Amino acid sequence: MSSKNTPVSVPPATRNIIIDGVLRFPPTGLRVLIVGAGVGGMMAALECWRKGMEVEIVEKSEKISTLGDVFTIGPSALTTFHNYPTMLKEYDEVAHDADAFFATRDYMPIVPPQDFEWNREGVAQSGAYPLRVKSVCDRPIFANMLFGQCKRLGIPINFGATVKAYQEDIAKKTATVVTQDGQQFTADIVIAADGIGTISHAVTLGHPVRALKTGFISYRTRYSTERLKGVLVAEDAIRNLKRSTLNLLGAHRTHCVFSLTKDWVSIVLSTEEDDDTAIESWSSTVSNEHVLSSLPEPDTWYPLIVEILRHAPEQSFVRWSLCFRDPQPRWTSAGGNIVQLGDSAHSFLPTSGNGATQALEDALSLPECLRLGGKDGAGIATKVHELLRYQRVSLIQHTGFVNMQTLHREFDAKKSSKADPPVLMGKWLWAHNAEKYATENFAKARAHVENGAPFENTNLPAGHKWQDWTMESEIAKQRAGIATVQELRENGDWSLV
Repeated sequence: MSSKNTPVSVPPATRNIIIDGVLRFPPTGLRVLIVGAGVGGMMAALECWRKGMEVEIVEKSEKISTLGDVFTIGPSALTTFHNYPTMLKEYDEVAHDADAFFATRDYMPIVPPQDFEWNREGVAQSGAYPLRVKSVCDRPIFANMLFGQCKRLGIPINFGATVKAYQEDIAKKTATVVTQDGQQFTADIVIAADGIGTISHAVTLGHPVRALKTGFISYRTRYSTERLKGVLVAEDAIRNLKRSTLNLLGAHRTHCVFSLTKDWVSIVLSTEEDDDTAIESWSSTVSNEHVLSSLPEPDTWYPLIVEILRHAPEQSFVRWSLCFRDPQPRWTSAGGNIVQLGDSAHSFLPTSGNGATQALEDALSLPECLRLGGKDGAGIATKVHELLRYQRVSLIQHTGFVNMQTLHREFDAKKSSKADPPVLMGKWLWAHNAEKYATENFAKARAHVENGAPFENTNLPAGHKWQDWTMESEIAKQRAGIATVQELRENGDWSLV
């Protein structure tokens, strides 16, 4: 299963280790500690275990978090799910095969309801083929699905352990985390998958990453459709629902995303920030009346939107400040024994539609790099992973920023075009296989890291000329009248075929 270019000798298989239907690679001798039992952290743990590493997780919460509502998962996040037959079956049962619908604020179609790009006929093959990708997922249910798989494989999770320091011993090629209660956990590799609040930047960048307010805020909740009984417009919509649906409505400096199934509804309203007090926290909630008062010109919106906002459980709306962090090119410590994953390395605006997917891509790429690097080359392997991933995630971060600008305008339904959707995606995003990409490119990327040999990433749109960017440079382009969405669309192949 290793690439012909792989410069290391991988251990032979002396016996088959199969637990819960999962075939394990031969032992690598690597010990991996993961900080954070979120979606990315637990998937990384599963892949490290499968790749023959000894792995454990430390998590500050007392249990798997039930916070959060709904996210979308693209095919590139699911390319190894076939290796976990029990979890694959569970995913098929709990994920929603929704259609996507782009509309004006009063629900006039911009792009008619249709499958997500990767499920349509005549497009490129998705990275997860032959899996039918069901892209709308309940975040707590998805997290508990991963947790269940970790338990079946015997991966230990230490709950209630808040990390206060990351430390690296370059001479010993190890890393240690210290918890607030004085515990110390040491491993060959420490993966910081503890989100935007991580303190691991102290050993990667040497300073915290500055969060820049975008000037926008989101209100989000999820609840049972039982609460909508007696609401005629809602009952009509639910009764006529043939399949789950993800709806995106755009308006001037505001957009709304709501998912509707027979059993639950989820909604995210993003609009201009009314003051400077909002924070990035799932525990920051506001009243329904506060949210309704933040919806500009409510009489002009699709009536179902107003009713969904009005009938939510009181104080269930999370008030989240939409902040952006410029792409950070360094995710690893000096010796490479500490590496960041997911939001710790690269946070996304919700309009990228890719935060969870990219955390999961990280979780597929990094363990494969560690397997190919072996115990002696683990510190180099994390830097190879960083090289393989940075440009790709930076570009996807860019699309989130551009998408938000595009969505925050009034659309003319009469001028809509199926060929020009309001959200940038394309086959380069969802036809990707991060594990396979790591296998095929590890040797060349390692030569670049160690010796400066030529290397060029190919996990971008074909023909794309990549360049670093910042939020400040993007805003300057807007002020200069440069259509950044068009600039991106014309830079490489963003097509579906």
